[in-house]
Amino acid sequence: MNASTEPGSMMPAWLRTLKGGADTVGVLLFVVAFSGFIVQIFFRYVLGSPALWTEEVTMIAFVWTVFWAAAFMVNIREHVTFDVLYEVVSPETKRLMAIFSMVVLVIGFALLIPATWDYLTFVLRKKSPVLRIQMTWIYGCYLLFVVNFTIQALWRLWKLFSANWRAHV
Repeated sequence: MNASTEPGSMMPAWLRTLKGGADTVGVLLFVVAFSGFIVQIFFRYVLGSPALWTEEVTMIAFVWTVFWAAAFMVNIREHVTFDVLYEVVSPETKRLMAIFSMVVLVIGFALLIPATWDYLTFVLRKKSPVLRIQMTWIYGCYLLFVVNFTIQALWRLWKLFSANWRAHV
């Protein structure tokens, strides 16, 4: 893989910096989740006294890791897909299929944004049982995911209508 084909090589410097920061946050979230898991095992099996806070920290960090990575670390074209049919059709058909899927994604996720916001304002009154963290902070990562994924889908849709559409199928 050379510099011209390396992922992110076409990004402006400021966007690469943001991507690097997002990757760092994702790694730190995973480290917190994994460390919490190890501490939980230590407390439960070595000390014989399970610590409730470790379970909550691990679950919160895991939820944030999953949605943060899906939103900011993984490109929309790198997410899991069922592309058996997609891989055997012509580039023009791939383009139509990609346009259709991006339109469906944009509509679906655009509908999720207000519903997610509504839910987050509803759980604003609720707190986690052990650490007493507002549930909005725990599940707010989902709103970040939905908004960013919608933006990525819109960007890909825009690129699929550009003159250089073949690079985006």
